[in-house]
Order: sequence, then C-alpha cells, then structure tokens
Amino acid sequence: MTSTPAEHAANILPALVGTIRELQALQQPLVDALRSIREDMDRASRSGDEWAMEWLGDVWSEFPLEVRAAGGDQEAAHELAAKMRGTAAAPAAPAPSEETV
Repeated sequence: MTSTPAEHAANILPALVGTIRELQALQQPLVDALRSIREDMDRASRSGDEWAMEWLGDVWSEFPLEVRAAGGDQEAAHELAAKMRGTAAAPAAPAPSEETV
C-alpha cells in the first residue's frame, strides 16, 4: 500500500525539522565567534586602539559578505539584502549562441 503525499510529508517533516535544528546548533558557535570578533572591533574603536582596529578590520573585511552579515555587521546585512533584491529582479542572462562563442 502506497502512502499519499500528505502522509509522506507527515512522516518526513519531523526528520527534516530535526535536521534543521541540528544544523542550526552546529552553526551557532560560528555565529557566536563572529559576534565576538565584531564586539572586539567595537571595543577597539571605542578605546582608540588603532593597531587593533586596523588588524580586526583587515580580518573582518576578508570574510564573505554573508558571513559578515551573520556576525552582526549591519552594513553587510543591508548590502546583502540589496544584492539579493538585485539578483531576484535581474533577468537571467541569455545562453551564449554558437555565433557568439
């Protein structure tokens, strides 16, 4: 006897939710570390420690945009949101024709 799509979804959903929770738990230490780096940058800025500000800024700028946004960088989050809006709004590029290759 085969199950209906609704029955199949009901059987799969708990496993899927469990996997999502596991992945979130694995990601959380990274997010916490990124926030800690961001807080260190803010402290260095407030204290006027130019060397620390420069070093942490160099490290931070090397992270991908998505990572900086996850770490609490509001500018990166806004830039990422704008990028995503632009990607969603941009038409797909046409496939190259044999004439242009």
